[in-house]
Amino acid sequence: MTRAPGGYFAKFVWTAGTFVVSAALKFGLNVTLSYLLAPEILGVMVVVNAVRLGVELLTDVGIEQNIVHHPDGAERAFRDTAWTLQLLRGALLSLLFAAAAPFLARAYGIDVRIFLLAALSPVIGGAHSTAIFVLVKQVEVRRRNLFELACEVLAFAVQVALAWWLRSVWAPVIGLVLAVAIRSALSYALPDPGQRLRFDRVVAGRIIRFGRWIAITSLVMYAATNLDRLYLGRVAPLALLGIYGIARAIAELPTTLARRMSYQIIFPALAGIATDDRRAQMAAIGRSRTALALGVCASLAGAAGIADVLIRVIYDPRYAAASWMLAVLLLGAVFAVLSNLNEALLLSAGQPFYSSVANVTRLATLALLLPTGYAVAGFGGAVGAVAATELLQYGYIAVGLHRVRMAFWREDALAIGVAMLLFVAILLVRAHLGLGDPLAGWGNAA
Repeated sequence: MTRAPGGYFAKFVWTAGTFVVSAALKFGLNVTLSYLLAPEILGVMVVVNAVRLGVELLTDVGIEQNIVHHPDGAERAFRDTAWTLQLLRGALLSLLFAAAAPFLARAYGIDVRIFLLAALSPVIGGAHSTAIFVLVKQVEVRRRNLFELACEVLAFAVQVALAWWLRSVWAPVIGLVLAVAIRSALSYALPDPGQRLRFDRVVAGRIIRFGRWIAITSLVMYAATNLDRLYLGRVAPLALLGIYGIARAIAELPTTLARRMSYQIIFPALAGIATDDRRAQMAAIGRSRTALALGVCASLAGAAGIADVLIRVIYDPRYAAASWMLAVLLLGAVFAVLSNLNEALLLSAGQPFYSSVANVTRLATLALLLPTGYAVAGFGGAVGAVAATELLQYGYIAVGLHRVRMAFWREDALAIGVAMLLFVAILLVRAHLGLGDPLAGWGNAA
């Protein structure tokens, strides 16, 4: 069945608009916690969040992607079976997380009780209704984004209140678990949220078969995205890791926007339709995607050019080293944004295999470059390795797109070219006016 190609610009605008508010909340929380809590505490949370995300991606069979991809994904038997698998998986992962807590505590020198409390998040998160995923299947962009925004507003209020009250590492840890609980609870206020335990073998088999490559992709993507945090948490001081976490959180915001666009608009719009119809659909999406890619990539380059000014104005002197880190990571994010937009094309074509291969290669690249960069140039070399990996990942995804004959080559080249020219222009203007260099301190980083 062919979907009408119109209306994508409005969906992109809705997604971008609500994301701006969401990003402002995350950024506001980031700044608030930096003033209320010490860098060492933020460093602890960088490790805890990285571990938590890794645990939650274990045995991931892509419940959301299955519901969106299969024609009967919104039917009750399919949804209830998917929810049952999701719930059982959450309980299992919480038990595994709790069992691993003593080993993690010894490895990172962090109180074991912190890991035990964070271990509650998988089972709480696994209880949310699949009504969230039905909104994606129906391309209900406005309602889905308003739901996510409501969850984030409540979580923001809770986390800030806890940080103000406790002023200790327990504030962000408790806030983490409560944020997950808020999202699960609010999911039952969506249309048709009811769930019951059911196990249909046929449906479960379909979910697992389609989800096996998604499971590999999720695990590898997690490892490639969080390997830097886990590795640097072992070799660098927690205070420096906390500063890096500030820069990393800011640089990841546009990548998160691209991922949200991909999985809420591009993937459901192209999933399960004929090749000829897909070409027309891609053309309709392409116009809006081009404007988005140009705007986001140019904004990233502009922000990289004044990263030191932004850090100086917003954060206190304890976080000055985040300036060059942010500039480097924002340049890498130009390629990360385009990679995320393109990865949804592979999934929509029913080819998660190519996405899995690209992410495995990305992980291998980072695993090689990260310790090499740290050994050669210290912390600065490690941060440079993270940015370089994003550039290479774009190339890995491009190989898969070439195989399925789906790509936006010209549009991406234009976005990258504009971004690089803008960054160089800002550097030249700053040098001419004697206004310093956003990358100053990178080469001297310990």
